[in-house]
Amino acid sequence: MTQVTILGAGDMGTALVTPLARNGHAVRLWGTPRDAEIVATLRAGGPHPRLGVPLPVGARAFPAGEAAAALAGAKIVVVAITSDAVRPVVGDLAVHLGDPLALVTVAKGFDADETGRVRILPDVLATFSSAPVIAVGGPSKANEVARGLPTAVVFGGADAGALARCRDAFATPDYAIETTADIVGLEVAAAMKNAYAIALGVADGLERSSGQPHHNLRAALFPRAVTEMGRLAVALGGRADTVAGLAGAGDLQVTITAGRNRLLGERIGAGETPDAAIRALSAAGTTIEGYPAVGFGHRLATDLGLGGVPLLRALHAVLHEGAPPRETLWAAATT
Repeated sequence: MTQVTILGAGDMGTALVTPLARNGHAVRLWGTPRDAEIVATLRAGGPHPRLGVPLPVGARAFPAGEAAAALAGAKIVVVAITSDAVRPVVGDLAVHLGDPLALVTVAKGFDADETGRVRILPDVLATFSSAPVIAVGGPSKANEVARGLPTAVVFGGADAGALARCRDAFATPDYAIETTADIVGLEVAAAMKNAYAIALGVADGLERSSGQPHHNLRAALFPRAVTEMGRLAVALGGRADTVAGLAGAGDLQVTITAGRNRLLGERIGAGETPDAAIRALSAAGTTIEGYPAVGFGHRLATDLGLGGVPLLRALHAVLHEGAPPRETLWAAATT
């Protein structure tokens, strides 16, 4: 039995309690101040408000003020908070991290350091702990993980021993885990699939607003997105084949089918301005991590002098320069 502490009581953080508990581990779920209502409900024995499932027997929920108790003695610490909160939240908790065997991150996105340089999140976590960092990617809807439904993901890390320990801790017959040493490719795919899902969501919005199918546009955009994610990964030192598998193509597929990020594109395709769509989604409590990922990805491509990413540049133009969605994305898909 391993003691595992999960930082973040949102959907994915809570969902990961299921495979860990099924493997007999002692799981502590810590909630940020934003998770206060969720933690209170779980501590009272109720179901997670969005997932609809209670904590398994043996798992415990901790409120924001009990971080030290939640982290005491943890051998694996899971970071399951939004990408923009990783640096401030983990920075505040660093004094309580202790000496875990691994930090596992399911956060998906980028960050910028004090010089403005874009960093993948495992690099950010490495500034707060010397523990090996293991990144998680691949198609993984939290509501299905929480219910123990079939899910295949990818764990990536440079430390083979830590990677094997984490795989053994999490893997169940219904939570299958591939492993890779290509943490860069895995993280680029995890972040950028949210960005490209916005572009494919535009096709959904065009379909809704026009009453005409846009399956062909969607199909033209998908392989372009996977190719560009691969080029960005390679430019940063990762591998294109990582992106072509579960971590990229697989994760993008589930995101455009049932993810949140496509909702921004859908609203834009239906005629809303990007600013209005972002405001509406934020007001409804919907976090769109693909929006900042577009900015980070575009900055990376520009800083690296990377060509061959017309869809990323087109998506940036739609979101930030007022470019017409249909014409701009179609031109990129056929370049």
